[in-house]
Amino acid sequence: MTFFKKFMRLPALPVFFVTLLLFCCGGRKALETPETGEGLDGMHVPEGFAMERATPPGMVSYPMFATFDNNGRLFVIESSGKTTSTEDVLKNPTFRILLLEDQDGDGVFDKRRIFADSLPYPMGGTFYQGSFYATAPPDLIRLTDSNDDGVADKKEVILTGWTLNHNAATLSGPFFGPDGWMYMCDARRGFDITTKEGTRLAGKGARIWRCRPDGSGLEWLSGGGFDNTIEMIFMPSGETIGTMTYFTDPADGFRDALMHWVEGGVYPKPYPVIEEDRLKLTGALMPVMTKLPRVSPAGLMRYKGTAFGKDYQGNLFSAEFNTGRITRHIISEDGATFRTIDEPFMRSDNLELHPTDVLEDADGSLLVVNTGGWFIAGCPLSVVAKTDVQGGIFRIRKKDAPRTADPR
Repeated sequence: MTFFKKFMRLPALPVFFVTLLLFCCGGRKALETPETGEGLDGMHVPEGFAMERATPPGMVSYPMFATFDNNGRLFVIESSGKTTSTEDVLKNPTFRILLLEDQDGDGVFDKRRIFADSLPYPMGGTFYQGSFYATAPPDLIRLTDSNDDGVADKKEVILTGWTLNHNAATLSGPFFGPDGWMYMCDARRGFDITTKEGTRLAGKGARIWRCRPDGSGLEWLSGGGFDNTIEMIFMPSGETIGTMTYFTDPADGFRDALMHWVEGGVYPKPYPVIEEDRLKLTGALMPVMTKLPRVSPAGLMRYKGTAFGKDYQGNLFSAEFNTGRITRHIISEDGATFRTIDEPFMRSDNLELHPTDVLEDADGSLLVVNTGGWFIAGCPLSVVAKTDVQGGIFRIRKKDAPRTADPR
């Protein structure tokens, strides 16, 4: 995955230069402040918070992304741990979607079923009106469990024509917007789609897509020469914000970003695909909202609950694969766009921990998805895939937050 990068150890250097290099490259800090909250497995949270396991050992192996349905069941996109070629992924798809349940309400998922398997690199999904929608490039699919046994027995291809790449710089989502449309993030891999209305859409550049749940009305919201987008959220105004890697070739320590996607906006990098796709420009390319170092941001969420306290309401949280962190972004309006104040929320000194998603449960706690050490494709600094290092799902709670028997 473009956002999946791992960093080699730095040589012995004076502390100042080590710290500076780690910040600029997005590596894990060698000098962490002592944790004041209750941590777990090398993870540390702020004072007043605590971490706990949300899945027992063996329930998940290499989870990537997760989302809830209306009843609190957790759909988990899981890798098989194989980093084969794109051709092999399409010919022999081995990824799957798990369905987890917490039957006794103690915050730990204790029941697992395989909702769907033999999928080619699903990169997210959403549950809507009895079905689970997922991107599984080249397709946007709908999976339905018609007899309520926890296993999908119907698979429909809603739209097709996106390009899969086994490094996971590919189509991701969908994410359900407040306007009733489904939004998808795409990388600079190319597409050739025939819409429900019979229109051909073909191009090489990256896009933010949207369509109705039945696949009609497919159109692009934003586009450009950027390499990869992973996840997006919606502000109360309906505006879209997402994670992105490689808005520029690494320069001055920056490479990745949080983006404010504006309808019709064309975004960097200033690659030839912008001209080749005939994207219209009325001025300079759109700016980056929040510049980030080489952290490889993946999952993103906006906190809506009250359990963490008033200061956290409306904050964004992102999962950083490279650093092992969950970063808190305090967001505010800034003219026609937004700005953020960024600070680590969950830190890790475990070099094998790679968060890829973060999401809010109904009780206001956060779930952190750690994908483990399996990924190597497209990551020249990973060196070797560590399939023996499996992932897991963890929960972050506010210690003094009241617990409710049925938060839904």
